[in-house]
Amino acid sequence: MTITNACYDPETIQIMKAVLEESWASLQPDQQRNFVKSDLAQRILAAAAHGERDPLRLREQALATAFETSTH
Repeated sequence: MTITNACYDPETIQIMKAVLEESWASLQPDQQRNFVKSDLAQRILAAAAHGERDPLRLREQALATAFETSTH
């Protein structure tokens, strides 16, 4: 996953940090063992780079991709 040279304002950074922590905490321990937290962060950054700022949508995109990866 390639992330462009995106710049984020402090509010967006706080949103992304919160989304990452909430997303990670929502995973069961066995799911956490199958993921690297930085992968979720990359997915959140990629969605934000495409203009997404809604915390719920950022979380949904990060987790949906994570669950797709875990089922294959």
